Amino acid sequence: MLSRWLNSFMSQNWEDLLLLHWPIPAESLAPTIPADLEIDLHEGQAWASVVGFKLTNLRISPLTWIPWSDFWEVNLRTYVKDRNGRKGVWFHSLDSSDPLAMVGARLLYGLSYHFARIHQSRTENHLSYQSNRYGIGKSVPAYFQAEIPPESENAKKADSSLDRFLLERYRFWADRAFESSSSSARVMHPPYDAVKLVGCSYEGELFRSQGMEEPGGSPFLAHYCRGFPVQASAPSWAFGIAGQANQR
Repeated sequence: MLSRWLNSFMSQNWEDLLLLHWPIPAESLAPTIPADLEIDLHEGQAWASVVGFKLTNLRISPLTWIPWSDFWEVNLRTYVKDRNGRKGVWFHSLDSSDPLAMVGARLLYGLSYHFARIHQSRTENHLSYQSNRYGIGKSVPAYFQAEIPPESENAKKADSSLDRFLLERYRFWADRAFESSSSSARVMHPPYDAVKLVGCSYEGELFRSQGMEEPGGSPFLAHYCRGFPVQASAPSWAFGIAGQANQR
């Protein structure tokens, strides 16, 4: 019973996911991740992605009866694996339009959340995210958009090995204060029913805010997914307190 509760600690829905991807030199990404993780490569190439989505129906155990307002997120991530070969995501930054969710995620998981003003614009054939993170003395803006093919058209499905490498990630790591190694948690959801996009663009300072060069030009690859329900396990420290083995 306790193990089941820990493994389904949080539930939510992700909606209108827009994911833009660039090949990035691994040597540029390696200094930005913890020493106990390594960059995961696809055919020798490292990748970084800008992702925007709407988060709805958030519930956290054991207080699942408490409602939570919908909000938006924008993140910059790369793809990593640990010394046991487990693959997942490292978030360079996470921007949230909900300050309570930001504080909760920092305290529970150690994720590098920041509060940001985020605006989503959605029409039948177009989706955009505009974000502005406010820090001490400086803001971090981002704007990205894409044309969304109508459902009646034969949109190109995201089913290549690269598509799956970038999309099907079911674990994330974070760097918690006062812990000697990175902590991780699992996410569980249906496979992405995503389509490939054209007509995408990005401008902003998400990469530069993490000490990296901003990518030039349009993304090499982009995806849109309408969304799905998601469950996340409790943070790894909770398994230790409960005397449970860490998540597989």
